[in-house]
Amino acid sequence: MILTNIKKFIFPSRCVVCDQVLPFGNKLENEFLCDDCKSKLEFIKEPTCKKCGAMIKNSEDLYCVRCQGRFYKSFEYGFGLLRYNDFVKESLHRVKYGGRKEYIYFYGKCIAKAFKDKIKMINPDYIVPVPIHKKRLINRNYNQSAVLAYVVVSELKKYGIDIPVSEEMIFRTKNTQVLNKLDNMERASELNDAFYTADLSGIEKVLLIDDIYTTGSTIDSIARVLKSAGIREVYFAVISVVDNM
Repeated sequence: MILTNIKKFIFPSRCVVCDQVLPFGNKLENEFLCDDCKSKLEFIKEPTCKKCGAMIKNSEDLYCVRCQGRFYKSFEYGFGLLRYNDFVKESLHRVKYGGRKEYIYFYGKCIAKAFKDKIKMINPDYIVPVPIHKKRLINRNYNQSAVLAYVVVSELKKYGIDIPVSEEMIFRTKNTQVLNKLDNMERASELNDAFYTADLSGIEKVLLIDDIYTTGSTIDSIARVLKSAGIREVYFAVISVVDNM
C-alpha cells in the first residue's frame, strides 16, 4: 500500500477526459475521472442497434441507419461502451498519439464490467485485438487495442471468466491511410488485402477488441478474413461507437 501511494505521488493519475492531474489523496468517485468530467462521458444505453451496438432513437427499430439492409457484413454483432463525442475523441487521440496508455486501464475495466454477461454468453475461444501495422507500432510503441484486450481479460478473470488473448491470429500486412478521412468506397479499397491469417480450423468463436467503431469497415474486413480461415463466429467490443441515427 505504501509503495502504491509513493508511485501515485511520483506518477499522478490524470483524468481520461481533460487530462488534468487528479488530486492525490482525495476520495474521488472514480480514480480515473475528475468530478467535473463525470458527465462528459455518454455511456451507451438501450435502445441500441442489434448489429453494431450504436444507440438508436426508436425502440421499435432493430438496426441503426448504418446497418439497415447491410447484412453482407461478416461479423455477427458487437457492442460499445461510449457514444463517440468530442470528449471521447480527444481522449482516444491522446491514447494513440499522446502516449496516454494509462487511460486504457479505465476503459478496459469499464468494458469488462459492462459486458461481462454478454461476453460470457458468447463464450469466445479467444479475445483478439485489432492489429496495427508494424510501422505504426514502432512509432506508437504499443497497439492500444492489444493493451485494451489484456486489460479486459484481466478484469474478466475477477468475474470468473477466463478467456485468452491472441495477437497471432490476424496480422496487418498493409499500412493503410487514416480511415476516418475516407468515404465508404475509399475505405473498402484501402482495406483490400490489408489483413492476413493462417488456417484457423477448429476455432469456433472470437471476440475482436478495438477502440472506435466508425463504419465497421475494419471489423468487417477482419471478420471476413477470419471466417475464410475457418472461424465460425466473429463478435466485437469497442470503447466507442459513432452514432448513425
